[in-house]
Amino acid sequence: MLGKEKTENYLRTILNIQEICGTARSIDVAEALNVSKPTVSVAIHELEKKGFIIFTDSNGLFLTKKGMETASKIKSRYHFLFSMLVQMGVNEADAKKDACKMEHCMCDESFHVLRDLFYFFLEHSESTAQTANNTGKCSSKSQ
Repeated sequence: MLGKEKTENYLRTILNIQEICGTARSIDVAEALNVSKPTVSVAIHELEKKGFIIFTDSNGLFLTKKGMETASKIKSRYHFLFSMLVQMGVNEADAKKDACKMEHCMCDESFHVLRDLFYFFLEHSESTAQTANNTGKCSSKSQ
């Protein structure tokens, strides 16, 4: 049985392959995830049972509406978390690993709060820096 993290990784991988190639095949998923084709076969059948994908022998793997929504959400989370970590000074290799872990472990509410807080700080740090540059003065904290 696939856990939440593996399910989301498979769905995101299928979405990425579909965006590049138009359709995803089991072999493409196996190569992308660096797992065996039998492992992918077991996962594919479970994803199909859960209503995330439709699998056809001739045409490959297709995300259902439910699968597309889940894959898009996870992909969006990953990109935000990766970008946030890099902007905060984390090197890209670590940011990739950490964003991949973080995308799975928080509920929607926590993710939205973190995202909103980060954007709030970005907006306010830019306006504070701009004000300091315009006046030629630094904020009282940095003096």
